[in-house]
Amino acid sequence: MKTTHPKTYQKYIDPILLSKLANMELIARCAVEGFFTGLHPSPFHGFSVEYSDHRAYQWGDELKYLDWKKYGRSDKLYIKQFQQETNMNVYILLDSSNSMAFGDEGCVSKLEYGCYLAAALSYMMLKQNDSVGLTIFDTAIREWIPPRSRSTHLHVLLKALQMNQPSGTTDLANVLHNLAERSHRRGLVILISDLLDNVEDIKNGLAHLRYLKHDVILFQTLDRQELNLDYDEPIQFEDLEGNTISRVFPRAIQKAYLENVRQFLGQIQHAAGVSEIDYYLLNTSEPLDKGLLAYLNRRRRLA
Repeated sequence: MKTTHPKTYQKYIDPILLSKLANMELIARCAVEGFFTGLHPSPFHGFSVEYSDHRAYQWGDELKYLDWKKYGRSDKLYIKQFQQETNMNVYILLDSSNSMAFGDEGCVSKLEYGCYLAAALSYMMLKQNDSVGLTIFDTAIREWIPPRSRSTHLHVLLKALQMNQPSGTTDLANVLHNLAERSHRRGLVILISDLLDNVEDIKNGLAHLRYLKHDVILFQTLDRQELNLDYDEPIQFEDLEGNTISRVFPRAIQKAYLENVRQFLGQIQHAAGVSEIDYYLLNTSEPLDKGLLAYLNRRRRLA
């Protein structure tokens, strides 16, 4: 069976390539179709991009789903596939504070990466008849789009992502508690953020969502330089959510910096683990497939 070489499909989910496309609809479609092409042959038969009522029989498939009429016409075995009918409410939360504007030279910003991921997830979910909502926030909720499942809802979500710009500071605790009060129907909450906030406040906000029986996926989205700090020359850093400016020699502080990052990430992972939340660290220089695959794995467990 023919398979797609990883390099062939990964270019379609590469954030740099996606940034060159004209609009968010093209970005979403390109990312999702490229992703599924890379999964072929895919174990996620219920998550095909377009609905298909048949697929070739594979060893181990249940015989009760064989289409004998099609076999009589073609002399080949096919399995009937049924469009997934389970409808879920999905709440996508996108951090759009000023810290998300950061992006190393030659890379997309954290906010752009988050928008592309949110667009691709929305496209994928609506194809599966899930109800998708979008919350854009900084200190407070800036835009709240309630979950809907109709196909025209995709345009509403993608337009909001297309127009989105970074602003304000971060107050995740306030936003998570606010969302918990607004989301009356339990569902899947997907948080896309750099999580540059007080860890204890984040932990409390996530615990509130779990108390209300929401399932949660946490995508911590960071730039490669935030993770590595491997600049070769002296550089000036500016706090995007404050007034602090510092000029440093990165090599002189790299060891201490990386230790602080390790501790910070460990605290976030622990906070997620305590609340039984799926946690993923996303490097914005890498393709979107990690985030998309994480969602599919979680969605399959909830089906």
